[in-house]
Amino acid sequence: MRNSKLKGFTLIELIVVIAIIGVLAAILVPSMLGYVRNARVSSANANAKQVHTALSATLTQCSIAGGSVATSTPTTSTVAISINEGTGGPTMGGTWTGYTPEIEEYLGKNYTGFASCWVDTKTYACDYVLWAAKSADCDTANGTNQLNAATQASDAKNSGKIQGCFPIETSTT
Repeated sequence: MRNSKLKGFTLIELIVVIAIIGVLAAILVPSMLGYVRNARVSSANANAKQVHTALSATLTQCSIAGGSVATSTPTTSTVAISINEGTGGPTMGGTWTGYTPEIEEYLGKNYTGFASCWVDTKTYACDYVLWAAKSADCDTANGTNQLNAATQASDAKNSGKIQGCFPIETSTT
């Protein structure tokens, strides 16, 4: 005789619930990973914009002080400047004459990341900034060719390389 006062779920009901949870997880996890990846790329772009603003302010101060930034070759007016996280704050590479850049004033002591910046030495303008959290991901092979959103998404998805740039190219061609 069956006791009708026992309450609970049958094994079949529990298996059905677990199967439904599994299907939902299989659908949601990949899309959530895409959202996280896109958020990291957006954050990298914001960091690149922050470096661009800081370097522009530094270049303005250099110009006011009568200093200059040297190019690696005399035929170009563009110079690549690297910004690295240091033990006491960010440090800045490049050959500066008559001015000591103090990028830490603009980025702060807690700056983390690596940036490559291309500067027009004739106009003291920052043309382009490429930012990455790891130095290995700061791909300077692009030179002054800007990343576009499709390239960033492809790099993030295929190789896990999260790079930010400013200004970002809007076209995919």
